[in-house]
Amino acid sequence: MQKSRRKLPSMTSLPFFEASARSLSFTKAAQELCVTQAAVSRQIASLEASLGVKLFERSHRKIELTPAGQQLQKATTIALDIVENTSRKIQSSYYKKSSVTIAADSSMAYRWLLPNFKKFRRQYPDIAVNIFTFDRGEDSFRPDVDIVLLYGNGVWSGFDANLIIKECVFPICHPDYLKNHDIRKIEDILDYELFDLVGDRWDWIGWRQWFLAKEISIVDRSLKSTRFNSFPLLIDAILQGGGIGLGWDGLVDDLLDSGRLVKPFEVSLKTERGYYILKRSNVRISESAIILHDWVCDQFS
Repeated sequence: MQKSRRKLPSMTSLPFFEASARSLSFTKAAQELCVTQAAVSRQIASLEASLGVKLFERSHRKIELTPAGQQLQKATTIALDIVENTSRKIQSSYYKKSSVTIAADSSMAYRWLLPNFKKFRRQYPDIAVNIFTFDRGEDSFRPDVDIVLLYGNGVWSGFDANLIIKECVFPICHPDYLKNHDIRKIEDILDYELFDLVGDRWDWIGWRQWFLAKEISIVDRSLKSTRFNSFPLLIDAILQGGGIGLGWDGLVDDLLDSGRLVKPFEVSLKTERGYYILKRSNVRISESAIILHDWVCDQFS
């Protein structure tokens, strides 16, 4: 047997009643609901007519709830609170399923993630992506971060890490800088302005480590060096033609391909470090996070 339809008052009128009962003012209720005071009065009158009781005692300057109005206010408030809380939970659940948060240090974010992100957006327009940047690795491991792009040795407790860029470091400069300076062999760059990346948070290779690895002696040499604690800032300085810096494979490819930067010579240093993509071990991530994770991997495969 089919259940009979619930005998409920007008659902349209209840929000008008709740706002009026809470503020004890038809005027304030109208302002809250962005309607006229007359519209509120009509809805309240319609609700009272359907129930057959008065809900408000009206005077010239104020309104007050009748005993029946007090009973209905209590029930309406509880009911609307339940609907509101349930709606928020549904929205929150949908947001978590359809969005993904990716974190990266500023070098990866500025030099690879942002320039390539439009490709992902074209391919997956319905996935909302949050991009966070942190230059302290541990800050990237917040609970709300799904995927992390980090430079290191591949060992992070509690995370599965896949290598996407193996470290390869080489000198780079502006093409005009190369034209205007006599640079024919590696040792020649010791006579020119070198841009270096330094800072407590950086474990990247600097010029001294690079020269040492290439067995180039810098003993008794006074290097002309300008130091930066930001790789994107260092790259901007090189693009302005001020000196020679070190570039990383995967982070300056677009600048080399376009000819905005050049390698003064084909000599590079390869290490066992690099950039990794991380996700939490033994933790199920959303379908959106899986799609973004696999997309990033595909870009480097």
